[in-house]
Amino acid sequence: MSIKPLFTFSVHSLAYAIVVLLALIAGPVEAKYEELTGSYRVHDPVMARQGDTYYVFYTGRRIPILKSMDLHNWQSAGRALESIPEWVSTAVPAFTGSSVWAPDISYFDGRYHLYYSVSTFGRNVSAIGLATNTTLDPCDPAYKWIDSGEPVVTTTWSSRYNAIDPALFIDNQGETTRYWLTFGSFWSGIKLTEINPVTGHPLSDQPAIYSIASRITSSNAIEAPFVVFHNGYYYLFVSFDYCCWGVNSTYNVRFGRANCVTGPYIDQDGISMMKGGGTQLTWPDERWRGPGHNAVFLDNDGRFWLLHHAYDAQDNGRSYLRIHELFWTPDGWPSLTEPNCADVHRLGLGLTADWTQDCYVDFYDLAFLANSWLDNFGWKNIADLADQWLRCNDPQDPNCKNNL
Repeated sequence: MSIKPLFTFSVHSLAYAIVVLLALIAGPVEAKYEELTGSYRVHDPVMARQGDTYYVFYTGRRIPILKSMDLHNWQSAGRALESIPEWVSTAVPAFTGSSVWAPDISYFDGRYHLYYSVSTFGRNVSAIGLATNTTLDPCDPAYKWIDSGEPVVTTTWSSRYNAIDPALFIDNQGETTRYWLTFGSFWSGIKLTEINPVTGHPLSDQPAIYSIASRITSSNAIEAPFVVFHNGYYYLFVSFDYCCWGVNSTYNVRFGRANCVTGPYIDQDGISMMKGGGTQLTWPDERWRGPGHNAVFLDNDGRFWLLHHAYDAQDNGRSYLRIHELFWTPDGWPSLTEPNCADVHRLGLGLTADWTQDCYVDFYDLAFLANSWLDNFGWKNIADLADQWLRCNDPQDPNCKNNL
């Protein structure tokens, strides 16, 4: 909802302005997801881009893949694994099917690295695998996923954590680029370990394992970690509560941030994610239930995209891909609504160059901006401000166009 001229000198227009302002005060603009077409039934999605084509990898038989040229229309692009690797039967003896869980895709050292997990539902006898490829284009003669031939991380009945839901984070903020794999679920929560970029496996046979998020409730329902860096902070996204129950799923995405990749991650209320903290990002609605297991993708144009799945109440609770642009608030927190004006007076930002963009305002913000404009532009009263506002979308633009 863009801020438009609200002032005229009639009772009718004044009433209209008050109605519009009250609507703005009622709450932020509703989050709008991208309209998707084609084939996009997925679970646990993650996305990469090669050239002009986007690729989504997701949970399913031998890791199915979708592709799109525009983020809207999706079609099948085959499967990553030709067969289940032989090492799986040793690492996870109860694994008898072909459904591979929660893949993650990243590019470094001249290859795409596809991490994935094999497990059985509700058990922590699990393993994370790795396959690599020089291209994502299945029509390229060089296209071939090559498995590393052994598990990257394994857990057993006696483990206090679970080797599922891998996500690689490349940290290039220091003098040396470091590679971190985050993973985990339930039990003692989310873990992080450093990876050797040459092998794609941990640095040693007994690597340091960092705990970065955990629930303090009896359910311990936490999983699907994903780490990104933005504007001086490391952000950890996780999913709380339960997936996989169709319309009864209670999944939702949470987040916190830290000054160091190993934590501690703190949510917007100042609560550590090791103590059950996590600010909620996704919410169910009448149609889409259990919106969770997210990935964050930074596009070539600098825009961030949030991907996750949700269960469609209009289609018997089947799981579908959901894509939404991820924004950042003025004080640096992720948001599904566009940058807003709600705290402009508290943050002391004054006039902002993008004040006409979608935003959530209240009367305090309106008064602050009005006073600022009166002071900065030498207008004598609110009538001068209203007259200028009617004639110009942006009072800072010397080439204003007449809006009358």
